Amino acid sequence: MRGLLVAGRYLTALPLPPAGEAEDVGRAAGWFPVVGAGLGLVLAAAAAAAGWLAPPLLAAALVVGLWALLTGGLHLDGLADAADGLGGGWSREQALAIMRDTRTGAFGVVAVALVLALKIAALAGLPAGVGWRAVLLAPALARATPLLLARLCAPARADGAGHAFALAARPGAGVAGSLLPPALALGLFGLPGLAPVALAALATLGFAAYLRRRLGGLTGDCLGALVEAAEALVLATVAMLAHRHLA
Repeated sequence: MRGLLVAGRYLTALPLPPAGEAEDVGRAAGWFPVVGAGLGLVLAAAAAAAGWLAPPLLAAALVVGLWALLTGGLHLDGLADAADGLGGGWSREQALAIMRDTRTGAFGVVAVALVLALKIAALAGLPAGVGWRAVLLAPALARATPLLLARLCAPARADGAGHAFALAARPGAGVAGSLLPPALALGLFGLPGLAPVALAALATLGFAAYLRRRLGGLTGDCLGALVEAAEALVLATVAMLAHRHLA
């Protein structure tokens, strides 16, 4: 259970014991989707309460705000840094240097704003009976994508969080952790639930190919960016399914 504690401390803002070294986080990667499912349970309850108390757009904004608070903005920070580096760096070396810069540039601000807006818009458009299921699935499925990315990409640097995570994440743990999201998707949505699973996997494959060409591998910021993008993708996919009369 130590791995679950390490993953929970790393992925959330909960006052848990210290997560340890970056290598410990990599070894606990199989627990990422489990922590995501736990986060989803909290968000599902919040979505049900907010939907009862507030109009759809306000309720969606409150849930997405709580989402960011519970994770401490960890992946949003990675998204901003990755967008700045990939968008503003002309060369591999320049892109990696920009990612290390603690300041946030225009690409990062726009990326974070777009992802948050997409989450709010998708969630606001979901029927009450579907919204809580979407926010239960999205964090669990999104937190399985770093496990896949780590199998597809070598680290872009010889140090840093991405390097330690990619080297320490065990293939067996990745396979085991990746079984939860498809099972959860099927349980929540039936066969249509496999659509966001497939799209998240395809997005990860495409991102891996891009990172290998652009940077020669992944960084910790790229892992965070992928989680945020995958969460938004899951919500958007469920919203489109619901628009086509998903029960």
